[in-house]
Amino acid sequence: MRAIAVTWLPWCIRASTNQLTDDELLFHWDCASRCAAMTDADRVAIGSIYRSANCDVGGPGAHPVCASSPEQLCAGICGGKAQDMAAMLRDSFAPGTANAREDEFSEALEEHHNCASRCASEGVAVSVKSAGAAGQALETLQRCGVVQLLDGYDPDSLDRFDKAFDLLKSKEKAYKKLLDRKQLHDGRFQVYLPYTKPFSSRQTLGVSDLVLEILTTYFEGSGNGFGIDHATVLTSATGSGNQSLHPDVHYFKGLSVSVHTALRDVPLKMGPTFFCPCTGEALSREEWPVSAAIKMTVLKRKDCLASSLAPKLTKRGTVTIYDGAMFHK
Repeated sequence: MRAIAVTWLPWCIRASTNQLTDDELLFHWDCASRCAAMTDADRVAIGSIYRSANCDVGGPGAHPVCASSPEQLCAGICGGKAQDMAAMLRDSFAPGTANAREDEFSEALEEHHNCASRCASEGVAVSVKSAGAAGQALETLQRCGVVQLLDGYDPDSLDRFDKAFDLLKSKEKAYKKLLDRKQLHDGRFQVYLPYTKPFSSRQTLGVSDLVLEILTTYFEGSGNGFGIDHATVLTSATGSGNQSLHPDVHYFKGLSVSVHTALRDVPLKMGPTFFCPCTGEALSREEWPVSAAIKMTVLKRKDCLASSLAPKLTKRGTVTIYDGAMFHK
């Protein structure tokens, strides 16, 4: 067996003080378990919500519910406690119809805590110069939901990017059209990069052959290829407010990732991205109820359910890849 050399960044680690199970978790798990077992008749009832939101006309972007699966929509409605679920979905929420076992849920929660604890204690950084870096990075991304590639962006290429971006900023009229201060908040803004040289090169965007290999294999796990949705330079100005915990997408793990390249050193005092490792809704039907219960509980508590992590220092040129379904801020 060939040894794999890995260089770890130091991490700020905060162990969770939450008990493994409580009434809130059990409630959301019961919701998700019932939603996962919906009958055809109940799915028809859920379908009426999509029609009311004009999802059949406007597609996934027409309304927030349109991008959700029937199970996700059901779990969200149940978790919000604003509807009489037994009246809305009579088959799935009739008294005595729950078929989930609490001991199985407890075991799955323990696995989640162990996963998050390992990711926080061992770290998620992999040196691109180490033997077997691609395999190690992929395993970390699949397990933790995030990986950091040390020296992932060639310094000379990064210098050339900085010069090209400075040139773009000097063209005030063009720069203003690309500047976005609406989608982000709390002192953050982004500039969309035009699809022109040098920004049309994936190497310029930090997508090296190693990053491409990791992404290709990661998306193959869910049976998909991938493309770049957008490329921006994101700035968090001095004094920016703290974000709330959130996933970037409403759907499942393995379908969307963000690739961030640090253009400057980001020490802890600058507020690096804070992660809840091992979160995000699972794509498999068997694993989904537990992951959905964790998601709903994190949304309610506005805190990680298990251990969290944030890098003490993200060096310039570090490439961070994280799944869009994972909670972070």
